[in-house]
Amino acid sequence: MPAVVPTTEDFLLSAKRAEIAALKQLLISSSLVTKVTELIHELQRERGLSNTFLVSEGQRFALQREEEVAATEMAEQKFRQALAELDLNNVSPSSARLFSSIAFVLHCLEELAPLRARIADQSVSPTENTQMYNRLIAGLLAVVFEAADISNDPDITRALVAMFNFSQGKEYAGQERAWGLIGFTTGTFTSATQDRLHTMQEAQARCFDIFIEFSQTIPQAQWRQLEISEATHELDRLRQMVQRYRKGDSLPTAISEVWYEVATRRIDGMQEIERELATALLELCTNKITQAEEDLRLHREHLKELATVEEPPMSPLSILPEDAAQSSLNVAPGVNVKLARSIYELVQGQAERLQRISEELAEARQALEERKLIDKAKGLLIQSKGITEEEAYRQLRQAAMDNNKRIVDVAANVISVADMLKSR
Repeated sequence: MPAVVPTTEDFLLSAKRAEIAALKQLLISSSLVTKVTELIHELQRERGLSNTFLVSEGQRFALQREEEVAATEMAEQKFRQALAELDLNNVSPSSARLFSSIAFVLHCLEELAPLRARIADQSVSPTENTQMYNRLIAGLLAVVFEAADISNDPDITRALVAMFNFSQGKEYAGQERAWGLIGFTTGTFTSATQDRLHTMQEAQARCFDIFIEFSQTIPQAQWRQLEISEATHELDRLRQMVQRYRKGDSLPTAISEVWYEVATRRIDGMQEIERELATALLELCTNKITQAEEDLRLHREHLKELATVEEPPMSPLSILPEDAAQSSLNVAPGVNVKLARSIYELVQGQAERLQRISEELAEARQALEERKLIDKAKGLLIQSKGITEEEAYRQLRQAAMDNNKRIVDVAANVISVADMLKSR
């Protein structure tokens, strides 16, 4: 018995079903992203409280730290529940990096309980503590980045790019709070710490600029409102105090609590915006699925209706000018011309839509590709010079300023030179 050959209609409808399936996977990934950002927020708070607890030798924020550990554990549980929604048996090659990032995060989460025990015993330094939390949060941010990178819908990709950069900027704000807390609690700031804080402030600005470029009007307005808030103005005054500090200056350690309170108010304001971004992202995914399912239904009904329509007898005198287009369809004798023309129009419309999506997707992905180049260049500088990530970024930024270029262009040059040296 000969195999049944799929028709044009079959492939047309299958394409729409594949689009729906991809959107449903994006909804699951986006739901995971929202749980990731919630976990990051709690880890950021726990990092700051733990640092104060350590620097003050257990005298400050002991109770608050315990309460925050409980909040982090609850956020971690929600994150793990979201992981259970992922289909590990039906994966695409583009999912490999996402799953690798998740595996790294799960490994880091296993190290969290021993770290907390060391914090309670005062057997870990504030610097090591900060680096451990930074490592875990960086892994979680990579999950957000990879979720954006595998998205094949331009609107969802833009939303994820906006969310990733906002979350990354918020993390730099969290690191600024953590390092500033160490300095104010000890009553001194080294030049290296001052440079590190300044670099984090500039990194925040860059992330939020990209966020503004890819986000919608309402979150943009919310961010601008936060930037002119009292908490931000107070933080700016404390930042100036840090930059003016010189070795030997007197710095009251009580300011540490003011710094933490002000920085936390600003970060909590960011968390509200992040929640709005998460809600909007899930709503966008749901609306896309609803629209695609409605399109599929209409396609089916339209094709079914046309298949039952009988063509009227045609004569040379009845062919109108607008019907001349049907000659390009190469319709065989006996074939329903209306059905053929309708399918042709559907295929043409789908092709034009996919071309438009491809162009919009390329534009949305540009920010992700630039991020990859900058991260790769930073990694090369760290490896070749033995410097920190902050110093690597500072060198890229300084080179960009000196040569009047974008940082991404400088990063591309660094990668190009490294590849050339490797080939030699």
